[in-house]
Amino acid sequence: MIRGFMLILAMLSLGTLINEISGLPIPGNVIGMIILFLCLYLKIIPYEWVKDAAQSLTRRMSLFFIPAGVGMMEYLDMIQNNWLMISVTIVGSMFAVMLSAGFAGEFLGKKEDK
Repeated sequence: MIRGFMLILAMLSLGTLINEISGLPIPGNVIGMIILFLCLYLKIIPYEWVKDAAQSLTRRMSLFFIPAGVGMMEYLDMIQNNWLMISVTIVGSMFAVMLSAGFAGEFLGKKEDK
């Protein structure tokens, strides 16, 4: 499991480094996860190496949201003044994600049938 955590951390660090060097508008952690995905997909890194670490992190994911929730308290006045706009944005983006996931599923399902 230590190897899995180290690989995930290495991919995160590599993504952050690429972001700092290139100045891409994509966050370094997203770049790192794309690199990890490609390494797993191309079987450069065996899935078994990161499986336990990824499952452990996923089980504890709710803990990672606590600092963000506590940090929101600093902006409570702004949230109270703009709650309607924030709510509409959240609901709208939720529907956009659901629609795009549905269309992607339909598209990929049709590709598999052929």
